[in-house]
Amino acid sequence: MEEVRQDAAETAGEEGTEEKNNRQDRAWFPYITKVQFERFLSRLETKIPDQIDRDYVRPIIRTPSMIHRFLRGIESMNLIDRDQKPTDLLLRIVPKETRKFAFADVVRDLYKDLLPEWQQNNGNMSDEAIVDYFRNRTGMGRDSANKMKMFFKYLVAEADFGDPSDAQEEAAVAEPAPQDEPPETPEPTPRESRSRREPAPKERSGRDGRTKRTTSERQERQERQERPERSERSSDRQERPLTETQRAYLETLQSMVQIKIDGDWDEDMIRLAFDRLERLFDRLRRA
Repeated sequence: MEEVRQDAAETAGEEGTEEKNNRQDRAWFPYITKVQFERFLSRLETKIPDQIDRDYVRPIIRTPSMIHRFLRGIESMNLIDRDQKPTDLLLRIVPKETRKFAFADVVRDLYKDLLPEWQQNNGNMSDEAIVDYFRNRTGMGRDSANKMKMFFKYLVAEADFGDPSDAQEEAAVAEPAPQDEPPETPEPTPRESRSRREPAPKERSGRDGRTKRTTSERQERQERQERPERSERSSDRQERPLTETQRAYLETLQSMVQIKIDGDWDEDMIRLAFDRLERLFDRLRRA
């Protein structure tokens, strides 16, 4: 119950902040994760509903406080209208054939001031400059602006700013012409089919038998020689007991490090965090 009340309070705080920003004519940009958005698209591929509301998004966004943020984000992308009805742009984003061109339309409309600067630098615009752009236009903190930057770069990477008609023409040219059917081969005569089914007689040779026995004996000798080597290597790989200093370091580290994973984390962030922790523990063990 305490967690539910906390999520509700956080949601109300976000909604109040966004309403305040809207009253001050502040811009608003989506700051949802790539994983959340791709789950949303995967569900739409099954069926596009008549309305995309909290009930539809709840199975995708597991954190209740982020449901309002997600709906506000796809509304700013013009994927749903104010009545939460799917738009024509959403219908173009769902099919994979037209998705990249629909992404380009989203970027052109939503980031019309940032996109020219990004293209002028050939996509080499610094992360700090992009974060400052979102902070100056939204009035939000650095963490929120950094999430806006990550989603902007994801959309740009997936978008195709070319002409959709040119892509259709290239696909038509690349489509191979239908090949002529191969000529039918004559059916084999009964004698030929019978000879094909009968396997050739196997040749038996005493020399082959001696060769197989020699090879098997050689393999057995090699296995007997490798057994003690494998046992020595396995004993070397056993972990050494921790010293008092190492144990004190590990206990201090466990008491200080706390990682709270919520809906803002994607798979890359989780993998990076646990990879760094694993390296740190290994370094303490080797010390």
